[in-house]
Amino acid sequence: MGIQIEWDGDELDIEPAAERGLQAGADLLLDESNRKVPLEYGDLERSGVAVAEGTQAAVGYSSVYAARQHEELGWKHKGKGEAKYLENGLTNNVGEILEAVADEIRDALS
Repeated sequence: MGIQIEWDGDELDIEPAAERGLQAGADLLLDESNRKVPLEYGDLERSGVAVAEGTQAAVGYSSVYAARQHEELGWKHKGKGEAKYLENGLTNNVGEILEAVADEIRDALS
C-alpha cells in the first residue's frame, strides 16, 4: 500500500527540508529524553546523540549501560531519572516532533 501524488507545479527538492525537519525532530526528542534520563554523574546524558541523514533519523545513547538503564523498570533513581526515558520521550511528544518535521517541509513548499 502506498501513496501516489501527481505534481504539476515547479520541481521541488524537499529532501533537504525533510532532513532538516528530521534533525529538528530528533533534537527535540533528545532534549525531552535528557529531561528524564537517570543522572548520577552525567555520563549517560552526555552520551546522547541525535542524527538525521536523508530521510532517516536516529536518537540514542552510547553509554555502555544505556540500554540496561532504559529497560530496568524496577531500578530506583535518586533525584532525576526514570526507565524508558527515550521511549517515553517519543510517546509523550510525538505530536510536537512530527510538527517540527512538518514545519521544515511546509516552509520549503511555501
